[in-house]
Amino acid sequence: MLIAAVKSPEKETDTLRLLTKIVQDPNVKLVADELLLEELARYAELFESPTTSGIIAALISKASLVRVRTKYRSICKTYVKTPDKADILHAAACLQTDATLITNGRHFTRIGNEGIIEVWSISQAIKRLL
Repeated sequence: MLIAAVKSPEKETDTLRLLTKIVQDPNVKLVADELLLEELARYAELFESPTTSGIIAALISKASLVRVRTKYRSICKTYVKTPDKADILHAAACLQTDATLITNGRHFTRIGNEGIIEVWSISQAIKRLL
């Protein structure tokens, strides 16, 4: 599973419980590309909270780093229309590893609807995993 962003974990929410479940459940595998790891590190600096730092550290330590091959980037570039190349890389990491992308990003709708990768909204992930 790939979490595309950590938003605002200041309070106990379903999203926070989902992240905790992902980190603690040995049956849930987590993959990340190098840009996602950098993004998570930026969030840790931005929010400057012990909760955020703990969650991000746990996500990073659980994640398997994926070195995304060019052919997967090319496929995803066709379906993910965004100026942010990191989003294409996130989708490509999921395609390469057959992982589910968990995000509320609308620019992933087409790639999910076409069945190239499985895309769950955060609310879908909460319903399926909690």
